[in-house]
Order: sequence, then C-alpha cells, then structure tokens
Amino acid sequence: MNLVVLDLEWNQAMSSKSSVFNKLPIHLGGEIIEIGAVKLNDAFETVSEFSEYVRPDNLRIEADIEALTGITNEMVAGAPAFSEVLARFLDWIGEDEVEVYSWSLTDYHQLHHESERKDLLDERVQRLLDSWVDFQEVFGKELGITHSLKLEYALKAANIDFEGKAHDGLTDARNTAHLFVLSRDRARFEKAIAVIAEMFRPKNRLSTSLGSFFPANLDLPEGPEDEDTEV
Repeated sequence: MNLVVLDLEWNQAMSSKSSVFNKLPIHLGGEIIEIGAVKLNDAFETVSEFSEYVRPDNLRIEADIEALTGITNEMVAGAPAFSEVLARFLDWIGEDEVEVYSWSLTDYHQLHHESERKDLLDERVQRLLDSWVDFQEVFGKELGITHSLKLEYALKAANIDFEGKAHDGLTDARNTAHLFVLSRDRARFEKAIAVIAEMFRPKNRLSTSLGSFFPANLDLPEGPEDEDTEV
C-alpha cells in the first residue's frame, strides 16, 4: 500500500457577488494553483515527491493569495492546466492501493468541487477521494481537542521544527508527513506530545485511538533515531 500526504494551494474568488466571480463560465469558489505531495511506503519512508504549479482557467491570483503562498500570476502563466496536472498526479499515485492524508478536509473539498465543476470527477479521482483521511482531526482527537489546529502549531506540539515556508504545497506536504511518521511510532509520539496532551486532558492517559485511523495490516517500523525529526 502507498500512503500519500497531500497539500493543495488555490486561488479564491473574492465572493459570489464580485465582478470576477460573476464573469466565470462556471461558478467556482477557487482554482487549484499548486499540488504538492509526498509518497510513503509501508515502512513510512519517502519514496517519491510530486510538485507542480497549475495554470488557473478563469481566475487571476489575488494579491492576498500571492502574499500567502508566494505564487504569482507570472509563475503559473506557463504552467499546465488543472486537467493535465491532475492526470499526471493520478499517474504518479499509481494503481496500487492508496490512502491519502491531508491537514484538514479543505483540500478534499476543493479537489472534489473543482474536479466536479470541470467534468474531471472520474473513477480515479473518486478513488482518491474515497481513500482520504483528515489527519488534522486524527491529531486533534489524540490531544482531546475538537477545534482546528494549524499545522505549524501541531508540529510545535510534537516538538518538530517546521521546515521551509508555510503555504507551499510540497513544503506543507513534507511537514505533514513528518508529523504522520512520528505518529506511527507510539513511544516517540506519546513522549513528544505528552506535555501539551496533559494540558488538554489532564486526567486521561493517551489512548491508542490514533491507530484506529490507519490500516490494521500496516506493520509498525523500527523507531527512527531521536535526532530525526495549511490554505
């Protein structure tokens, strides 16, 4: 089985009342401008990475999105369209059984919505959507919280340094993968989040609930050495 950790960046229409939005040939809440992903094997080792910019079909990148992501209209002007990048991304995932993890379900909803609106919601996309896991929810339940938690804060809670610039697709995917891999080593994970978990759940011990979100047939790897270490 392959495990894919995914992060999307996308441009957003200002609102349904904006002149830009109303001129769209199809009503989109936004368009994906970058796909970043990391593929892990059964031993939770990175075996491949995917990173591509996407040229929006209808929306220019707004100034606030440019400031957030660092992605400009010039950077995506020569990029392939969403249909082409999505096809390559699905080819990269391959035909093996897969599970997809992202930090929250916002990426899931964007991919689902945009694929549907652009008539790209085929069997391969649906297979991807059906295998999706909200890793933010998994991590939050482990801490005993229900509100949204930024990826940067989750990494700090697990004593992992954020590497690179936030809101870059591949960078966010890599950092989410670091947190995911740590979560598969129960001893290290419980030790890493013990202090903050105690703050949220002072009377409860850490449970094994995290394991229930992952396939039962995945063998836990030998724990890595201690020095190893979202839009």
